[in-house]
Amino acid sequence: MRQFGHLRLFAIGDTHLPSTRGKTMDRFGWTGHPAPLATAWDALLTPEDGVIVAGDISWATRPNEVGDDLAWLDARPGKKVLLRGNHDYWWGDSATKLRALFAPYRSIVGFLHGMSVTLGPYVIAGSRLWTTPEAPPMPGGEMGDEKASVDYVQRESHRLTRSLDDARATLGKHPGLTPVVAVHFPPLYANVLPTAFSTLIEAFHPAVCVYGHLHGPGIAAGFQGVHGGVRYVLASADAAGFKPVLLLE
Repeated sequence: MRQFGHLRLFAIGDTHLPSTRGKTMDRFGWTGHPAPLATAWDALLTPEDGVIVAGDISWATRPNEVGDDLAWLDARPGKKVLLRGNHDYWWGDSATKLRALFAPYRSIVGFLHGMSVTLGPYVIAGSRLWTTPEAPPMPGGEMGDEKASVDYVQRESHRLTRSLDDARATLGKHPGLTPVVAVHFPPLYANVLPTAFSTLIEAFHPAVCVYGHLHGPGIAAGFQGVHGGVRYVLASADAAGFKPVLLLE
């Protein structure tokens, strides 16, 4: 666990970097991506800031395809904490292998994989999540939503609980830290129907919960604002205007 002094905390989700497969975002209207994001990121952040990369990081399907994208992230200013999205097939299930994969990239200081990460004054917990039964109808297709799955929701609830419990243990030892939750799928939708995830998150009382996943016409489906005492922020790249979102300072 690396410790830092005070820092500003940003987030960006759904960078959808091309990987060695060379998959572009042109057909989704993301012209020149990721160059505009790099320009905005480099202008906005300093090396002393922190940034949560909230899933759907790369189009890579295997670890040997993601190196260039990790190097791209490493070249951006700020200390990064990564989490998995539904398109991050390269991520795998072994924390040991992930640690080795990220080791060459010094600015990637942590990742959410069943535990929490302490970054400066923040303790960050979270998991990928999934579409819940409470989700409203949303666009389908490659950049659309995944179908609700009770099994997936239950599995992700266990993973989220494990990470939140780890963060609670850290807060017990360091009560001055600010709790943060970072997930990929929206834990709460615009219809504000409680979900398995929002219930767990609101019981944790984080200062902010950031998520991604939603794009284009689907952006309106996510809840943004304060609910149950938690501020929910959508930071998918297009929803964020292709620049990291400032969460806390």
